[in-house]
Amino acid sequence: MKLAATDFDGTFCPIHEPVPQSNIDAVKKWQAAGNKFGICTGRGLSLIDFELQKYPDLQPDYLVCNNGAVIVDKKKEILTSLTFPCEMLQGLLDMPLIHETNNPMRILTETDMYLLDIPTAMEFGLNIPMEKVTFAKAREMPKVVQVSMRCATVEEAQETTAKVRAKYPEIIGNINRNYVDLNLKEANKRDGLRRLLTVTKWQPEEIFFIGDDQNDLPAVEYFHGYTVETAQPFMKEAAKAVYPTVGDMLLRNI
Repeated sequence: MKLAATDFDGTFCPIHEPVPQSNIDAVKKWQAAGNKFGICTGRGLSLIDFELQKYPDLQPDYLVCNNGAVIVDKKKEILTSLTFPCEMLQGLLDMPLIHETNNPMRILTETDMYLLDIPTAMEFGLNIPMEKVTFAKAREMPKVVQVSMRCATVEEAQETTAKVRAKYPEIIGNINRNYVDLNLKEANKRDGLRRLLTVTKWQPEEIFFIGDDQNDLPAVEYFHGYTVETAQPFMKEAAKAVYPTVGDMLLRNI
């Protein structure tokens, strides 16, 4: 049995486009050969499930969500999660660069996501309705796994990450383009896949990871993974090989 894991946005699903049918067909052939397939994404469970409902023929064997903070099986049942300690979450939300930002922000629990009530003219960039919550309510939420911010630039996302980590070394900033997801530092796609193997006791003969941006880099490096032709040059340099699509990678290695 082989195990494949793909990033979703920009990798399995081109930006602002639907998932190519050729990718879905390749997944079905991969699974029919007795292999496992899953999506490894920065999206929370509710958001990736919202997308997957558009493609009933696509049935992943697992999902690694929130950059590795939440892992679920094919029935969407939680296998393991990494949640913020209450005091750390409250301290993070009280930081001036978070509490006083004009950038749109979300707070995500194991299963749901909410839009923080911030006065801003910038949209978060997701075409899905989200309930708004105040900072006061967010501070008391249980089982929070991620706080996400849409920054104006990649550089601002990097600066935000650096400032948060200076106060909380236990928090990592998973950056994807100009978005930054703040998770516990063990929540990354590399370690998420490793936890998946621990809880499922799967023992694949090979692991095939493919991604296209910064939050995929640790997994690409660790698993000697792959990237797609639309990825940034630094990803192509790190990858074992570059494929036109995820479907091409699956069929080449089936």
